[in-house]
Amino acid sequence: MVGVDEIIDIANAEHIRASLVRQLLRARGQEASTVVVDLRDPCLTSAGVDVLEDLRDLADSVTVRLLVVAPHPLTRRVLRLTAADRHLEVHPRLTEALRAIR
Repeated sequence: MVGVDEIIDIANAEHIRASLVRQLLRARGQEASTVVVDLRDPCLTSAGVDVLEDLRDLADSVTVRLLVVAPHPLTRRVLRLTAADRHLEVHPRLTEALRAIR
C-alpha cells in the first residue's frame, strides 16, 4: 500500500510518478502482485489523473493489479468526470480495497 498524502500537481507529479512506479515494479513477480494507491488528499488535479493513468498502463504491461483508494467524494468525482474511473479500480475506503484483493 502506498499512501499519497499530498496533492499531485504539476510541481510534484514526476517525483510522485517515479515513486509509484518503483513500488509497482517491486510488486511485479511477487505472489500477490497488487499495488494499492491511497489518495489521502481530497484534491486531485489533471496531473494526478495523468499519473494514475500512466501507472495503470504500466501495471497492465507488467501484470500487476492496481487499486486506487479515493476516500474523498471530490476525488472520486474528478475520477468520474475524467472517465478515469472506467479504467482504474477505485474504492472509497482502504478496507474495501483490501477486501477486493482477497
